Amino acid sequence: MTTAFTKISAIAVSLAGLISAPLSVFAQPVSVAAYKGSQAQALLFTKDNNAIIPAVDWLWVSEKNGLMLQSMPSADETSLPAAKTLVKGEFELLAFSDPYALTLDRRADRIRPIMIKQIEGKVVTNVLPLLPMATFEINWICIQPRPQDGNIYAWFGGEDGYSEQWLLGDAGHFMPKKLRSQAIPVNSTSCAIDGDKLLVSEPEAGVWQFDASPFADNSAKLVLAALNNDIAGMQVIDGKLLLSDKNGALTLDQQPIANYNLGKVQGFSGYLNGTSTNKAIQFALYDDKTDQYLFSQAVLPIDQSQSNNEPSDKIVEIPAWVESAPSDRPGDTMDDPAIWVHPTQPEKSLVLGTNKRWGLLSFNMRGEQVQALPSGRINNVDLRQQVLLGGKKRDIAVATLRDNDSLAFYEIDAQGKLSEYPNQATNMVDIYGMCLYQDANNLYVFANEKSGRIAQYRVDWQTNGPSIKLVRDIHTPSQVEGCVVDEAQHALFIGEEDKGIWRFNAKANGGTQGELIIKAEGDLVPDVEGISLYQGANIHGKKQDLLVVSSQGDNSYLLYQAQPPYAQLGKFRLGVNLNGTENGRETSIDGSSETDGLAVTHLSVGTGAWQQGMLVVQDGHNHLPDNNQSFKWLPWRSIVEKLSLN
Repeated sequence: MTTAFTKISAIAVSLAGLISAPLSVFAQPVSVAAYKGSQAQALLFTKDNNAIIPAVDWLWVSEKNGLMLQSMPSADETSLPAAKTLVKGEFELLAFSDPYALTLDRRADRIRPIMIKQIEGKVVTNVLPLLPMATFEINWICIQPRPQDGNIYAWFGGEDGYSEQWLLGDAGHFMPKKLRSQAIPVNSTSCAIDGDKLLVSEPEAGVWQFDASPFADNSAKLVLAALNNDIAGMQVIDGKLLLSDKNGALTLDQQPIANYNLGKVQGFSGYLNGTSTNKAIQFALYDDKTDQYLFSQAVLPIDQSQSNNEPSDKIVEIPAWVESAPSDRPGDTMDDPAIWVHPTQPEKSLVLGTNKRWGLLSFNMRGEQVQALPSGRINNVDLRQQVLLGGKKRDIAVATLRDNDSLAFYEIDAQGKLSEYPNQATNMVDIYGMCLYQDANNLYVFANEKSGRIAQYRVDWQTNGPSIKLVRDIHTPSQVEGCVVDEAQHALFIGEEDKGIWRFNAKANGGTQGELIIKAEGDLVPDVEGISLYQGANIHGKKQDLLVVSSQGDNSYLLYQAQPPYAQLGKFRLGVNLNGTENGRETSIDGSSETDGLAVTHLSVGTGAWQQGMLVVQDGHNHLPDNNQSFKWLPWRSIVEKLSLN
């Protein structure tokens, strides 16, 4: 095949300090016949270091010829070599991230994945199965590699206001699964990826930003207001937003860097090249009016070439192992878990969880729902095992019941079956969170309300079941919910959602003055929600009790010492697991986000990794695929290993 090419003069917009020395093989911009093309992507393969990338070849697609490879000319060549056909087809749209290329197969109207590798200097391809047909017309594709979990994701969107995020798998295993749907602006024209951010252009408004993490919510914000714009393509380069309009005018962070008098730009892509003091953007534009690809460069001013290549989000992601059966209804339903440990067979332990619109649920260790009690709008739950009540040792669970500001009581038998006792009325207004405390003689309930009041009730036993008696009140300045008691210290830890974690004396005759020991700042991002205690953690050879806290504002979890100086020992997220268990099935599961409640235990809940206990959290946004809320858990040992705590 003969490749036609033309040299085009660029009308560069002059900038103070603009470096004129060319960094690429192009003396001037070069165009090549596209044969009904649409988009090009630089063929950048993953490197083991952050070395500056030399001039690379380009992939481009054609509705006549398929997926093409356009090599760049060597130093002594005066024209582009002929493009080679890698995969024949009728292709439109293109995105590439080593090792996957995604294009739209026009004959099938489905996404065609193609694996591309470089073996002994040669580009080789492996055509993968088509993805299922979307329910909307696809107008743009973006690929999102995530070093946090080692997986590669993709986004497809259209003009009708719909988009989807897909998990493609990792670099060695193609395991495509739909992760979630995302509403986007109608008439969206292009997309770009910036780490865990998806950028989408809308002609009537500008550029919107969405959270692209696999456990995110569906919120959006306008990051670039541009009414009636002509954005034809965009990309984030070195942390800066590079835009092309339909005439080929390029701006970097809204500053013009070049302008090409083109007819109708549809596709645009670029990458950064050069030295630390002399950088340029190599880019390709597709001009639909002339049916040509334009390859060129724009050299950056020195002051714009300085950047921080460190990742903005270094939070460790640890795969969740198990996901519970989802809630029976949509919306904000699941809230708080507790862990019941089987007395003789730890693998038969249970996770109790509140459905705050309906009642109390229990799940086995594979995530299957075992029991459901329609108690009403219960919010938080906690339990203690082998409590002496009524002359008998019992396993007792207690939950806050918001229907009538009362406490719901349950007993759990040796097989894990729950039975419910009559509710116990409180004198609280808008009861919210709670936790239990057991001293040498009594069981107590700490219940709180949104005002910041915390009431301590002693649990007694009447003929037919438990009763409660108020023994004292303590207060925080504003709303609290999650709490836990370290019984060895007789210390109540409670989260004031916007301020941080307080410590109070848990004894019934203790003082009412608390201490704000951990402020909601830095790594602890409000709301401060779930809080639990892991006993006897082996941290670098020293036994310590740890507070495990949900930092809801950034979808993470923190570990703190449960004694002064309350040092932070780790921070992590729960991420995607390609080989997890969901509701008893072996499948891929997503991570967790916006966690309300959590629980941990140091006791064995099974064999192998589960012998050191576990962490269970509520998941506010359940994806892979989209579903109602659920709980997710993992063995404590995986946290220790990922955070290198031992």
